[in-house]
Amino acid sequence: MERLKEAAEEAIKILHDAELRRERTVRCSRDIIRETKKMIHAIHVSEDCGGSRAALEKLVSELNAGSGSDPHAVYAGPADDALAEYAEAMILDSVIIGKGVPSFGDLGIGPGPWVMGLADCLGEMRRVVLTSLMSGDVTRAVALFSEMEDISHLIMMFDVPDQIVPIRRKQDIARGVMERTRADVANSVMMSKMKI
Repeated sequence: MERLKEAAEEAIKILHDAELRRERTVRCSRDIIRETKKMIHAIHVSEDCGGSRAALEKLVSELNAGSGSDPHAVYAGPADDALAEYAEAMILDSVIIGKGVPSFGDLGIGPGPWVMGLADCLGEMRRVVLTSLMSGDVTRAVALFSEMEDISHLIMMFDVPDQIVPIRRKQDIARGVMERTRADVANSVMMSKMKI
């Protein structure tokens, strides 16, 4: 009976620690998602997003440190979603300022959230392309669309089960985003040539 009591006490401690890690992960994940929204908005309105970038890097470091020895525990879902949002914001910022796409290693995250963030980034890039077209900057729109094509081609290479990375739905969405953006850019290029 003594061994049973010791096993139960050990189980209680392990589960309590897991609960504390989960609570920290959920809180940190919410903070990351909140900060990524601020950063993406700042990018779209051409404001400095250095403060958000620094805050996100700190939060992601805290999230990674708090995951404990089991990063795939039951609370990994919120963390993966938050890290995908982080990847989306950081990739968008990097592409917009001309630095190219950072790898998942550069961002300090796993490949799954990185791939999901990469896919989501296309929608945000489309918004920047449309803003450029509306302001008459066709050259910038064409350059960004070229970056979008490179990212889209990479995304389509992933063929993994949804249980590993649920990328298939995002691939379908990416196809639609690319088709609409291609049409918008092509129409603007043709109109700009007709004006000459």
